[in-house]
Amino acid sequence: MTVLSLPVNILSFLGRHGTIAIALSLLVGMALPFLAASVRPFLDEAVLTLLTMSFMRIGFRAIGSELMQPVMILVAVVVAMLVLPAGVLWIGHAIGLNASHPDLYIALFIALAVPPVAAVPIFAGLLRLPGAPALAFLIVCIVATPFAASLHARLFFSAEALPFDGATIGLRLAGFLIGAATLAAIFRRMIGTERLEAWRSPIDGINVLAMFVFAIAVMDGVGPAIANQPWFVATLLGATFTLALFQMAVMRLALSFFDHEKATSIALATGLRNMGLMVAALGLSIPETTWLWFAVGQFPIFFMPWIIEIVRKQRAQSS
Repeated sequence: MTVLSLPVNILSFLGRHGTIAIALSLLVGMALPFLAASVRPFLDEAVLTLLTMSFMRIGFRAIGSELMQPVMILVAVVVAMLVLPAGVLWIGHAIGLNASHPDLYIALFIALAVPPVAAVPIFAGLLRLPGAPALAFLIVCIVATPFAASLHARLFFSAEALPFDGATIGLRLAGFLIGAATLAAIFRRMIGTERLEAWRSPIDGINVLAMFVFAIAVMDGVGPAIANQPWFVATLLGATFTLALFQMAVMRLALSFFDHEKATSIALATGLRNMGLMVAALGLSIPETTWLWFAVGQFPIFFMPWIIEIVRKQRAQSS
């Protein structure tokens, strides 16, 4: 136990300060670009870890309870996977963004036609929001992604501009979902519910480390881009935060007739999309500007939970 006490204490500390630890991990990852090549092969493992931990932390009974009352989840999925992508891409097409800045137009597709990041149920828990609705929403979005993304790709892009294979991304997503659920079921049976509750902080710390691995891999090249194009990167950063907040606001409005806490949890998930999934599906064919949008687009994912926590604390103090 003495040998394990130090790493467990470190994980517990990271878990107790999860929102700020996740935000800082992105900055540390950006400062360690020399590790990117070594870490990038473990991206799938990091995503699988986050999804497995979400299943372990929330439990299948709670997820099933949300899916047995599917109206809110289905409304949210329609808004997130159909209405928001189609609306934003249509506006981009109407103002000529597809012709004037095709790289950024593809970036919008990458930012919108994907499910939330695997960590959103963890983020919800760190913010004391119900994680089960966020995870149920994530699961249904994952199932819908191959069909919804293929629809948007066909409607708004030519095959030459965006070579998209819905079957490939569907198999990839199915592998993550089945693998994470299977591992979580095994671990929950081995560990037990009581121990999982007692180990909540160390488990959150493991999630922080998984996010750190992801940060090192995706921040490769962002430092030089900031030095060479500071105003352009700042503009992209503002655009990605604006897009995330816009999606959250639209989803919160769409779910205004449902439970407040559950709707807020799903709204948070809606604004934090798994852009890395689409980048991986498209491979190395994406333009440089699109890749930069993807990298800068990680800032809302890593910083939004911390920002929301700060805002909520300030509101609580002022009330």
